[in-house]
Amino acid sequence: MKRILLITLLISQGIIFAQNESNFKIYESPVYIDKVKTDSVRATYTSNSGKTGIIRNDKKEIVFDLFDENFSKIHSKLIETDKKETYIGDIFYSNEINVFTETFPDKDVKVLTCYVFNLENKTNKKIELSSTTIDKKLSLFSNQKGAKFSMSPDLNYFSITNYTIHKDEVFYHVSVFDSKTYELVYDQQITRNENKFFSLSEIQIDNSKNVFLLGESFFDEESPKIKSEKNRHFIVEKISKTDYSKLDLNLENKYIKSLKAVTDANEYNLYGFYSDSGLNAIKGVCNILIDMENFEIKNKNLQDLPSQVYADLFGTDKADKKKGKELFEFKIDYILNDEQNNIYLTAEQFYITYENDRKVEHYDDILIIKFTPNGKLDWGRSILKYDYKPSYNAFVKNNELHIILNSGKKLKELNDGRTKATVGLFETSALYDFVYLNTGLGKINKIQNNKKKTYYLPNYGNYIDGKFIMISDSQKERQFMTLE
Repeated sequence: MKRILLITLLISQGIIFAQNESNFKIYESPVYIDKVKTDSVRATYTSNSGKTGIIRNDKKEIVFDLFDENFSKIHSKLIETDKKETYIGDIFYSNEINVFTETFPDKDVKVLTCYVFNLENKTNKKIELSSTTIDKKLSLFSNQKGAKFSMSPDLNYFSITNYTIHKDEVFYHVSVFDSKTYELVYDQQITRNENKFFSLSEIQIDNSKNVFLLGESFFDEESPKIKSEKNRHFIVEKISKTDYSKLDLNLENKYIKSLKAVTDANEYNLYGFYSDSGLNAIKGVCNILIDMENFEIKNKNLQDLPSQVYADLFGTDKADKKKGKELFEFKIDYILNDEQNNIYLTAEQFYITYENDRKVEHYDDILIIKFTPNGKLDWGRSILKYDYKPSYNAFVKNNELHIILNSGKKLKELNDGRTKATVGLFETSALYDFVYLNTGLGKINKIQNNKKKTYYLPNYGNYIDGKFIMISDSQKERQFMTLE
């Protein structure tokens, strides 16, 4: 009886997907010959006038390609890099792509460089941002290191935070720059004793030049050498030119699995997942609101995953039994908002296996969560999917959420109400648009059947001014697709 009622409810709400033709206006650019062998696409950005720039790089060079509004190539620049120079990230503002690299000319010296590519006037320049003396032990023998970037909401400042974790020491190098002059506004180097079981998730900078670091810690004062799931928690650190403060995020017998931030005026709004077990699992969703000025928690919302998430993943037969159980290995990809300030969170299941000593990456199911403007759960959905590479992109257009991904030519409709997105062993692929209305109702639109060189890469796509732009996966003959 429960099964009949559930199926009736799903049909009445329009939850069961029907595959339709795409409602997008689709444009494919002319094919162009790519003469550069470098195939590592780092980013795709589009200027206000419609010009699109692509950044690629390998160990020897950075490649900047520029295309006009019709995606005809109008400029290309290849820059040879130093043997010890490493790409660490990029940001885009004022129609310019800023590519950041770091170099270690000596073991105890780190040089931070920015390559600026202007999409409007085709110019490029190289700026040395800083040269810093560092502990060579941190550089050579760290357990973990990397860099995070953030742009202030008013676009006047950007921050680069380099972090290094070595044995029991966590080391931050926080730099804030003027976005117009590239001059250093302030520099903070912070070292604190914790242990190696720490990771930095992301950073945010506000209009007052305060930098907020969101990180995850397993620190246990009684057993600092042992990874402690019991003491696993997130922390937010606030850094300014003169001050430092830290805020622990605790959820009373719950464990935060992952978080992403949205900065709005004086509020630091965190959205993510929590777990009961403390393992790499999720039980529900959470929203934590922090007052940025007073640096204190204003509000916390925790809610279990909705029943529809389980129905989409496990089918109507098993949804009731699976409800309330934890899901594993999901990482947050996108935080999006619509015109009513609703928040959409998407997360993909990622894990690694080994087959005959070969490392295999899995990019599988997708979770979709909608929060109301006050941070409460509105609805949740999921996509049953299997893939072996980063496979999707998400954007909001006209208050509808679009998930663009490649799957098999014919999606598999299972008897229990699920739609399975995967490519069979001898099956050709197709490009799809999974559409969700702001009420949670969904439908699937097929964009195209993929043929030879028309396999596009949504994961590296870019959404701007109502258009989603992505590039094809061919090694030589490339083209673009625009969805409008």
